[in-house]
Amino acid sequence: MGAPGFDDAPVIVAPYLGTPKTVQFVYPYYENPMFLERQLHLWESYPRSLLEHIRVYVVDDGSPKNPAARVIKDQRLSFQVRVFRVDVDVRWNWLAARNIGMHHADDGWCVLTDMDHMIPSETATRLSKCCHNEEIIYRFKRREASGELIHPHPNSMFMTREMFWRVGGYDEALSGHYGTDGDWRRRCAATTRVQTLTDEIRRYEHIGDSSTTGYKRKQPQDAGKKAIIAKRGKGWRPLALSFPYHEEAL
Repeated sequence: MGAPGFDDAPVIVAPYLGTPKTVQFVYPYYENPMFLERQLHLWESYPRSLLEHIRVYVVDDGSPKNPAARVIKDQRLSFQVRVFRVDVDVRWNWLAARNIGMHHADDGWCVLTDMDHMIPSETATRLSKCCHNEEIIYRFKRREASGELIHPHPNSMFMTREMFWRVGGYDEALSGHYGTDGDWRRRCAATTRVQTLTDEIRRYEHIGDSSTTGYKRKQPQDAGKKAIIAKRGKGWRPLALSFPYHEEAL
């Protein structure tokens, strides 16, 4: 089910501001050690002047074999990274991972996306140096790794931390079910305007370990999310920060 006002968001060009602002990347992680290393190398390749304005939050969704902290500890990085880890391994619990990252992010602008999506230097530069409206949630244009232009990613966006929590964060009552991002998009569109930036991100789905393969998608139990949503009553609020977690020492 689509989200009118989000999935059909109009395309806009953000005007150049010139004065850089800090941009925070929030990435959930689950058994993606090779691709996380690739992401780290991409971020490290950004111009020094840009890296001064980039902060990264990686939240490990309980990886049993290849924790994110182990990957990052092996790197010598010139930008700020914080790593958190959910203490339980629940299928499709990126909802909690994103909530945790946004809880610890500083006030200001944040990119939320998945491990299999990379943010080119040109896009990161424009996010930092262009003028964006704090009352708007932005989406991105998107290309395949091959260069083919494809539809925007339904779960990649650029917004302020304040706006994220105004929407309410992701509903962790839906954790354990695949395909819950539509609920989030509908709540975004009900909260504020949504626009699509001409700035692009790139998808590397199923390249190496970029995508989560430990859990099967679209299983019969995933239909249970509809019943959970249907039970929401008057005064309902999303369940957030309900899973135990800790920050990893790097």
